[in-house]
Amino acid sequence: MPLHPTVRNFPVKALLVNLNLAIDKAAKVSVLRPGRIYRFADTLTQPGGKGMNVARVLKELGCRPVIAGFVSGHNGRWIAERLSADKFPSLLVRHGAGESRICYSIADNRGVSMDFSEEGPAVPPSAQSLLLKKLAQAAGSFRVAAVCGRASMGIRKDFYTRLTHGFKKAGCFTAFDACGEPLMEGILAGADLVKINKSEFEEAFGVRLSRRGLRKVFDKYSPGGLKALIVTNGPGRTLAVARSGMWTVWSVPLRRVESPVGAGDSFMAGFIAGFMKGLPFEAGLRLATGCAASDCLTLSAGRISRGEAGLLAGSVEVRELQNRTALMIRRP
Repeated sequence: MPLHPTVRNFPVKALLVNLNLAIDKAAKVSVLRPGRIYRFADTLTQPGGKGMNVARVLKELGCRPVIAGFVSGHNGRWIAERLSADKFPSLLVRHGAGESRICYSIADNRGVSMDFSEEGPAVPPSAQSLLLKKLAQAAGSFRVAAVCGRASMGIRKDFYTRLTHGFKKAGCFTAFDACGEPLMEGILAGADLVKINKSEFEEAFGVRLSRRGLRKVFDKYSPGGLKALIVTNGPGRTLAVARSGMWTVWSVPLRRVESPVGAGDSFMAGFIAGFMKGLPFEAGLRLATGCAASDCLTLSAGRISRGEAGLLAGSVEVRELQNRTALMIRRP
């Protein structure tokens, strides 16, 4: 049975922490070849970063996302103005150290894409302290706080620890889609949910992705507060583990792909929306996978159709596992 009847507006606010906000540009060419010069007749330009992609999908699903992060220079002013014009509430800290970054995504007619991303400027310590203060004051207004994307340059070592502690103290369900030190700080500080991809999982924990490896990592960190660990794998199978069980999720077969960029962010948004709506864990995985598939049908990252995502979610196959043995396959 399709999930789309359950995906409707609900007045719940979610905080999306995307420190390294960007201007995202996406373009389409016929075929990507090294050494070629490409001229774009049309380019999609929008505020970007993983958290921004998540926020766009959450808004499409009826949530009320608020964006938090750093902006600087002329690019930062454009980002702030565009967020306001697009009716995204924000908690931004502006600083004077350079220009907010620009990221480019080029896809061709085969669905192959290449990304070119600037690192962005180093954030002054005073701006970091101010954002932490703002977020600590606002955290009680949100049911969910999601920390997404790479750290900005210059972020001090305990930033994500303090950030997570502040959210947990305020009673926020805290989710992470990050890598490296930010991810580990979040987990050790008590993050409730981690959603990462296969390469990020293997790099962070030093084990190959498998059911046994996923369970081993989850069992190590769940005493500290981790409630769910989800690892996506592009068009491959997603593995998810929670205190109530373990699941394998099959991606939706697609006849065409405009661009896979942002699909993981749409997955994160779909799962968060399902959580805030009170969907069962398996239903949340289906909705997340439907959102990821819908994103693949668009050129721009973090762009889905709510109705399409719901319909695609209805065809997602989920297998519940226990002790490495498949107990049942639940089909919609």
